[in-house]
Amino acid sequence: MTTTTASLSRLHARYALGTCTAALASLLVCAPALADDAAAAATAEPAGPWTITKHIDLASRYVLRGATTTYGNGQALGNAGADAPESDQAALQWGIDFVHSSGWSFGYWASTINYSYKQLGKSYSDRSITEFQKPRSVENDLYFAYAGNISGDLGYTLGMTGYYYANGSHANALETKAGLTWGALSFNAQTLLNDVIWGNKGDTYWTLVYTRPLPYDITFTSTLGAYTYKREGKYLGTRDTATGTACGAGQAFVVNGCYAGNGPSSGGLRHLTLGLSAPFPNSPITWSLQAILGGYNRFDIKQGNQLVGMLSWGF
Repeated sequence: MTTTTASLSRLHARYALGTCTAALASLLVCAPALADDAAAAATAEPAGPWTITKHIDLASRYVLRGATTTYGNGQALGNAGADAPESDQAALQWGIDFVHSSGWSFGYWASTINYSYKQLGKSYSDRSITEFQKPRSVENDLYFAYAGNISGDLGYTLGMTGYYYANGSHANALETKAGLTWGALSFNAQTLLNDVIWGNKGDTYWTLVYTRPLPYDITFTSTLGAYTYKREGKYLGTRDTATGTACGAGQAFVVNGCYAGNGPSSGGLRHLTLGLSAPFPNSPITWSLQAILGGYNRFDIKQGNQLVGMLSWGF
């Protein structure tokens, strides 16, 4: 279940690994985690007041906002059970960004997912569904933002992201974005505006991002991600809202049933992601490598550590 890494926005984004590129970090318009690193690989294309970046990426896997192990509150089910990460196999991702000199920016980011949000969403009301692999979904993020200056190196960003899932059900969402930037640091808050199978209305994803250039055209990015959760929603909480019954002691409701495990958390550390990226000399290809140090999901289940790699073609 998706809301970084977006992959190399689900910052998500829904940023795949949940980190922003150096170029867009100041704008705080990341999409899923690895998506941010992918954008960094794109080649800037001057077009008057517009800067345009385009990219196609191949990530070793798609990890959404540090969820490397499970979204649920019990035993990890893996992608066969529509569980984290978004893809435990190689994921194809792509996107385009438009940044205007006035401070406005617009973008699109997408990724393949290794399970079906359609089947997962339908299982909310049809409890006979046990197959979650087909038709597999494609995440599509459309976002815009405005970046302005407060004073000196202190700036701000306001924006919004819309999430649309091809082959999805009860998954499309809107999320606001607000942030501050100061030099190499950016602080961002992304708040979900409606209940979906991957989050509750009011869930807020917080990130603190530090970006630093290193020798040999290498860029270092670190992202500390945390969440504050709304404990009760239509698809996640302590009550089976489809049947109108409360879960028993030691259980929590996750989309299609009450499962034994921890109850919903009000928030906590989600991940620390450390990343390196650099272009291959005289090439439009960029490599990225991210080490995800797992925190906790919305049910206080510890997430495992994960290493994610990506190749990005900017054009």
